[in-house]
Amino acid sequence: MAAAVWFVGPDRLRQQLHHVDPAWFCVALVIAAVSQWVSVLRWEAIARIFGLRVRTRSLALAYAQGMTVNVLLPGATLGGDALRSVRLQGLGNPLGVSALTVLLDRLSGLWVLCVLSLLTGLALAVALDLRAGLHTESLMIVLPGAAASLDAEELFWAYLGGLALLCAIPWLPLRARTGVRSGLAEDTVRPAVGFGARWWNRVCELHDLAVAQRAPLGRSLWISLLVQVLCALTLWLCVLAAGGKAGYWQVQAVAAPVFVAGALPVSYGGFGARELVALAAFPLVGLPADLGLAASALYGIVAVVLGLAAAPSFAVTGLRPADRAGR
Repeated sequence: MAAAVWFVGPDRLRQQLHHVDPAWFCVALVIAAVSQWVSVLRWEAIARIFGLRVRTRSLALAYAQGMTVNVLLPGATLGGDALRSVRLQGLGNPLGVSALTVLLDRLSGLWVLCVLSLLTGLALAVALDLRAGLHTESLMIVLPGAAASLDAEELFWAYLGGLALLCAIPWLPLRARTGVRSGLAEDTVRPAVGFGARWWNRVCELHDLAVAQRAPLGRSLWISLLVQVLCALTLWLCVLAAGGKAGYWQVQAVAAPVFVAGALPVSYGGFGARELVALAAFPLVGLPADLGLAASALYGIVAVVLGLAAAPSFAVTGLRPADRAGR
């Protein structure tokens, strides 16, 4: 975050945030809340695919509290996702499968987001001449060696190529292989190796379980599509709140790297990595780098507001299982 602010300049960022439009920010807050509710429905749909016991009210509470943990603790989404897994287990479900539904909920959203950004980027590349608006100097932070040797068109198509590779991951011939057989006597294997083998075998079992449900999981992707459209809409509204002038499709085209960076466990509440990537991504579609930084920071503030709004619920539920909290 400090590197992004230094690159733009504290004065420019302060001026950008000083003129924030409260009306657009409030609209962004409402849309973000709606996207959170639709995300709950997506998680519930995935849990039902695996035959887990679910209650919409309990999952909604767990999701909201997960956002609170995400914005208050370091590690981005790790803490909130762990809490959601435990809450779902509290409804009488196995912890491993509960954690699998949370992981698939997260990954399905990010994959659909990459697809949307790829398709939008391709459409913009065909419909508009974005090369004139690309500011390669904004990419020096993340591409210090390559930025000088790539022209605008090459940079944009390299970005779309990276998205295409990410979108192709579900079709790669990847299969988890079991390690040490569970029937092997423990005295023949060192404890640490035995624990690692059992853990890996469990991961392989969950992987096979997810692959077996590929068809119904695919049919549930329309919910992720709605979630990601709402998330990109929230980011676009943050652009408008920061005083920027941009089309929704421009923001959608670069939303994938921004949100993926925010989900990485290398930041505090998503701040830092998300802003640094936004600083580099926005110029890809002809938008100023400082606008990307300001909009990303506002998006983070929206998440903080929603997370803090759910914080009082911990006083009521504490760490009790979600089934008790949801009654």
